[in-house]
Amino acid sequence: MLDQPLHAVPLVFLDLETTGLYPHQGDRICEVALQRVLGGVVETSLDRLVDPRRPLSPQSFSINRITAEHLAGAPTFAEIADMLLTTLRGAVLVAHNAPFDLEFLYVELALAGRPPLVNPAIDTLALARRLLPKRRSHSLAALATAAGGTPPAHRAMADVLALRVVFADLAARLTTLGITSLSDVLRYSRGLSPGEPEPSPPQLIADALRNQRLLRIVYSSRSLPEPTERVIRPIDLTRERGDVYLRAYCYFRQDLRAFAMAKILKIELVEE
Repeated sequence: MLDQPLHAVPLVFLDLETTGLYPHQGDRICEVALQRVLGGVVETSLDRLVDPRRPLSPQSFSINRITAEHLAGAPTFAEIADMLLTTLRGAVLVAHNAPFDLEFLYVELALAGRPPLVNPAIDTLALARRLLPKRRSHSLAALATAAGGTPPAHRAMADVLALRVVFADLAARLTTLGITSLSDVLRYSRGLSPGEPEPSPPQLIADALRNQRLLRIVYSSRSLPEPTERVIRPIDLTRERGDVYLRAYCYFRQDLRAFAMAKILKIELVEE
């Protein structure tokens, strides 16, 4: 799959609405929308409200306007998990700020007793930041509008349709750079040019990336006076301005973070 051109790979365009921003503090998915597309043809479409078994935060409600009445009678995530996994099987996920959606999916699948996702994922936010560094905004709405699409309405399927417009625009720009295969697109989003060698991480980080393991690190951050211990879920290695970073979900910050490899003082695998 990695060596195939994008048009020959099944792509699942995904967007989630959630009760808040922090899946590890109890926030849950309340809407799932996706389209599975192959060669520009929609093979499967899914648009479901999901009962999160908790209220939406005021901030989330102000954005998506999903009410308790909307969610009345909706299935739980566990009830749609198998259908979702079937749709994702053998496909590449495409999402805007993909690590946010993936972390929610990781939590929901664990709660539902299902295995974690192993799908490759294309993050259109990461691609847009590299391809369009001078844009004032890399939000989905700004990118969709600039690409001639309809701005999303902050509901999951509207965002999926906007995402497809943004992805088509970014893919066309990548083609002009000679970047057409899935492998080269994934590498470009990490700051690697075609043919450039992969960064060589320490063995424990390589094992964690390969087997989706948690790591405990001690990190020296400029924003804190002393090195701090953190538990992280590694995502990938990136190259920024010549330096290598480990991109990971940080449970200390409850957010996506990029850790300079040179500032990681200690690494160990976490027993789960």
